[in-house]
Amino acid sequence: MKKILMTRVMAGIILISLFLGLAPVNLVMAAPKEETASEDSDAGDMEDKEQEQSVSEKEEEAGMVDAPERIRPEYEETSYIKDIFFSKTTMQGIYSNCGVYFYVPEYWDTKYLYAELEYRVSQIISEAGSTLTFYLNQSPISSCEIVYEGGDSQIAYVRIPMELVQEGYNSFMIMAYSSPNGSCTDAFSSANWLSISDTSHIRCGYEVKPQEKKIANYPYPFLSTMNETGKGLIIAVSDSAENEEVAAAMNLMADLSSQTSGYNSIQFSLLSDMNLAEKSSTILVSKYENLPAEYQKKVTDTNGIENQGIVVLTEDNEGAPLLIITSKDGNCLMEAAYMLMDENRVSQETGYMARVMAGSAQLAASGNLDNQMMARNYTLEELAGGGLEFVGLFHKEQIIYLPFSEDYYLSEQGNITLQFRYSDNLDFSKSLISVYLGNIPIGSKKLERENAEQDELMVTIPKDLAGTAASSIKIVFDLELADMTCSFKQDQMPWAYVSEKSQFYLPVSSEFNLSFDAMPLPFRKDGKFNNVLLVISDNPASSELDLYAQIVGMYGAGVEPYGTFYVKRAKELSGNDGDYNIITAGTYENNNYLKAINDKLYFSYSNGGKGFESNEQLILSGNYSENIAIMQLLESPYSSGRGILALTGANQETLNYAKEIMRDEKLRYGLSKDCVIIDRDLEVRSFRFIMNAQGGEAPTLIETLDQNKQSVLFTIVATSVMLMLLIAVIIILLRIKMYHKKKDEE
Repeated sequence: MKKILMTRVMAGIILISLFLGLAPVNLVMAAPKEETASEDSDAGDMEDKEQEQSVSEKEEEAGMVDAPERIRPEYEETSYIKDIFFSKTTMQGIYSNCGVYFYVPEYWDTKYLYAELEYRVSQIISEAGSTLTFYLNQSPISSCEIVYEGGDSQIAYVRIPMELVQEGYNSFMIMAYSSPNGSCTDAFSSANWLSISDTSHIRCGYEVKPQEKKIANYPYPFLSTMNETGKGLIIAVSDSAENEEVAAAMNLMADLSSQTSGYNSIQFSLLSDMNLAEKSSTILVSKYENLPAEYQKKVTDTNGIENQGIVVLTEDNEGAPLLIITSKDGNCLMEAAYMLMDENRVSQETGYMARVMAGSAQLAASGNLDNQMMARNYTLEELAGGGLEFVGLFHKEQIIYLPFSEDYYLSEQGNITLQFRYSDNLDFSKSLISVYLGNIPIGSKKLERENAEQDELMVTIPKDLAGTAASSIKIVFDLELADMTCSFKQDQMPWAYVSEKSQFYLPVSSEFNLSFDAMPLPFRKDGKFNNVLLVISDNPASSELDLYAQIVGMYGAGVEPYGTFYVKRAKELSGNDGDYNIITAGTYENNNYLKAINDKLYFSYSNGGKGFESNEQLILSGNYSENIAIMQLLESPYSSGRGILALTGANQETLNYAKEIMRDEKLRYGLSKDCVIIDRDLEVRSFRFIMNAQGGEAPTLIETLDQNKQSVLFTIVATSVMLMLLIAVIIILLRIKMYHKKKDEE
């Protein structure tokens, strides 16, 4: 639902950019076919935009463009404020644009919005008539002139009319124009003339609407713009912590972790321990017979609980939000969790109680639109809702965001075939089309007059990019005209069009390096959990479950429902459990599975689990080895293509170091290679072992010295002392010999 709204907004912004003759907005996302506008509609909109442009030009000629507003708008103070920041952007060329998208939740009672822009302009502005025009959801709201003021930072405020703000996704766009004396020179087209700082933002002041008890609002009130880290939210399971309970709750943890911002404060606990933490809301996953009586009473209607999942939104005894997921069938707990993770399904639950039928997850998964394109053979219409138009002079680009998750890696067998046409009034000695994978060019072609009505470009994925992540494809046209000014009529505007029938064959690569750099592989595939088996201790405590929850939150950020995810105790493992990607964590004492694979760890436990053994890459001192946590990615010894993540520590305190790394978004994305050591200061050392085993690059001397600073220093000092002692002994022996020789001569 939210994705569809965002697609509509972005499609409208792209159209308005094109019709105004500006550089196209660099945002294109997958859109359903029915969102594509008809040609008749496009033609009508074109006329409207031309008229709008004419009015704008007349206003500029008459000097009606306002000066920037320099005073912060004053509004009545609100209980809550939300700032949405711009990315740092440089405006370039005659026409340019940038913008930001923001989301207005249903529970907001929005009182005001305004933009605060901090920017610098270059001296070239003194030679050019330059303006900024601001749009909200495709509607122009104001314009202002910009002037050079000695290169200092400038502030401008833009009031946003509340009547244009809509529930859901909104777009605020800045369209910029600058041309010295109305000319369209190459020299100016590449000039950087305005830089917008990343301190620029849209400020939203809002109150919260009276809370409605409806599941459709999930994850509100458990996560919201008032609490973006999930502080105070406890995900709990019964004290029995049955495998099905833990599996369903871990999936909810992954889903909610996707929506935290910056830091993940969500905690995972056994039901009896959750009051030990600072709690403001609770999500409880438990089989019905494991629920204490006070919670069973809150499930007021138990009809069908034998073979259905029941979801109840209520309050606990302190009046705090409480969501209970329960059933007498453990498998139905996961069914209910999947419903909550599926935006299209949860949005239909307008009451405080929902029933989820057994088998509904399989039905929903089979109807998923992504499954219809699993062959990875797409048309542009499937990816972007239609063809792409490029209108105007010089550099024009549009980005197609691919419908892949972070776990998608390219195969070198992929290729892109673009069918396109373009105007015949171009300067064909300078005009061309280029294709980028992300920001890396992979192919280009010069435009030719004889092919203007029907042209084609086919590019293959370069071998050096195979096995890398793919999130977007950028199509760029450089459209040049000979001896033209910026005052030509709309029908003389250069253009290009990429057909909706263009083909994108993008198969997924089956090869990848097992490393933290490739996160979330191998534990996710096609956006879903990929045959994940969580191996927990036989009697897990809250601290252990919270540790697993942070691992799942890290690898599951952005996960979609309907994957394969299981939980087993170490004592329950059998020979049939080899074909899984395994996650296990804990200490040598509390996790028997870690004992079983100790000889396969890069840094194995020593001294009965009190510390870790050294290896060829790092010599560990005794004290240091007892005060670290180690995250180790291993190739599975049971099944080819599978991996094991073992998070090991000498005690719970050291495991907390790793937990803190995983909670912090910036820190966890700093993990690399296939083994990391984390110390009490949260310093991370990274090592690569799998590449060495496969005959890859060995660490350089510098890397080895860096990783073994203490050991090398000890060796140098020890060697120096021994050498000095040896010299002293030699001198003493020589003196004794000389003494005896002198004695004999006497």
